[in-house]
Amino acid sequence: PRPPHRPLSPSLRCEAMAPATAAGPSDEAVEQLLQRCKTLDLKRWTAASGESDAELAHRFLRARKSNVDLAFAMLSADIAWREENEIDTLASKPIAQVAGVGEETLWNYFPAWHQGFDKEGRPVLYTAYGNCEVDTLCAKGSSVEKLLMYHIHQQETCVGLLASQSLALSKRVENFFFIVDAKGWGLRLWTRKAMSFIKGMADIDGAHYPERLGQMYVINCPRALVLTYRIIKQWTDPATSSKIHLLGGPSEWQHLISQAIEPSQLCSIYGGRAPPPFDASKMAGFSASGEPLTTVTVNARSDFRLPITVPQGGYLTWCYSTESHDIKFGVYFSATETPTPGKSECLVPSEKKQAEGKEVIDTLSDCRGGTYLLVWDNAYSLLRSKVVSYRFEAGSKVDDSV
Repeated sequence: PRPPHRPLSPSLRCEAMAPATAAGPSDEAVEQLLQRCKTLDLKRWTAASGESDAELAHRFLRARKSNVDLAFAMLSADIAWREENEIDTLASKPIAQVAGVGEETLWNYFPAWHQGFDKEGRPVLYTAYGNCEVDTLCAKGSSVEKLLMYHIHQQETCVGLLASQSLALSKRVENFFFIVDAKGWGLRLWTRKAMSFIKGMADIDGAHYPERLGQMYVINCPRALVLTYRIIKQWTDPATSSKIHLLGGPSEWQHLISQAIEPSQLCSIYGGRAPPPFDASKMAGFSASGEPLTTVTVNARSDFRLPITVPQGGYLTWCYSTESHDIKFGVYFSATETPTPGKSECLVPSEKKQAEGKEVIDTLSDCRGGTYLLVWDNAYSLLRSKVVSYRFEAGSKVDDSV
């Protein structure tokens, strides 16, 4: 959500574009598809990308392995979807109107930006996936549906970059180079809403942005993400999956990225010389507020209780881990007094959680006004104390659209 950087060279209008070099459909197949598309308003939908009708047809044919019937069905469905959702007006709408939360909130919990171009002239797009907290964004006023519209907003904005680059380089640039930084990602982020969001993005990109992915490096991958990707991979086309590479630490990815992107174009966070267009110190994981963890010792045969006041319609997000072993955790509520376990309304039943060395995170949204009691219960342990590190965030839904 940061303004796009300028193309590598001046953007000059060219009367003709160099033909796409990618092998694929024959000229005959392209002409057949264009004949089928005479009733479709292709010009309206190529305006943002700067593609010719033939280049658009070529891209959809590649996505359907040169099958004219399948490509026509795909392109027809895409245009119907674009008309129904007025996609050509989306990129001009304010981000807060699209996503339900403002740019600063998105930057804190869904960091994504464009910076520079690779050696082929493709825009380089970054996402700090370890900081993407779908549940927190939903608690602050967004939703999975709104976040998917924001994803489309991003895609349409980036398609505009392809048009300017194509003009600047006098050749067709039609796809992106992605760097996804998975540092800090954990299963705590693999929630039901996050799964729905990721599957929704995969479905949208597959159906409406074919052949836009040039290359994707997912770097600093924890083992948990490698295992989770087996699920995500089922939602993507095999041709798309072949362009996605999961890599570990810098020793696995630095040389690959340096081969693809000049140092002057690469963000300095990843070994280049281009300063990031934001304060990198704010990309701090769970809480963008930068609040430190609080550590407490819960003695054997005891518990630790944390009362938190939440306004009507507000949200409450918590995150915790243990130094070793498990601990019970539950949440209780009262509108008029401090809740008491066993007497007050139980919102999250007290159950043992395996939180050793990993964060447990959850969110309550659209809360009733009153006091919420977080309880870490170690009463079942006869001898062993438990060290718990926690942090929380509570408040009203943020309206930062102004």
